[in-house]
Amino acid sequence: MGKQTTTVKSPAIPEDQPTSTFKEFVNKAMAHLSNLTRLEVNTLVGEYTFYSQSGVLTKIKQDSTKERMCSQINLITGDITTAMTDKFATEYKDLREYHLIRENQGHKIIEQNIKTLTEIVGALDFFSKKKVELDRNSEQPK
Repeated sequence: MGKQTTTVKSPAIPEDQPTSTFKEFVNKAMAHLSNLTRLEVNTLVGEYTFYSQSGVLTKIKQDSTKERMCSQINLITGDITTAMTDKFATEYKDLREYHLIRENQGHKIIEQNIKTLTEIVGALDFFSKKKVELDRNSEQPK
């Protein structure tokens, strides 16, 4: 007798949209892995604006103010590039120090995110193996 597969859809997922599998999750994570290798820290002064999605303010537009400082950190190589306007270089000493503190906080957040992601992937792998084991056990004749 052939193996029968049943797909159960979550009520939160529309009927025409397939549910994700662990393999799909890993593939998507790997495809976006390059986004995990760069940390960007921005400090803006003055009037600034946000991007909006469905009326919700989401992310600050980095180029919406003339006075800003930006650091990009490659988490793999450790390379750091920092750019700042003239006022940051000459007048905003306290904000430069604040920006450095935020860079350090960013590193800690990334470390915690990597730890959390590792735990999530480990849990998904564990449950995936348990499901395979349960499926095998349920197929055995009684």
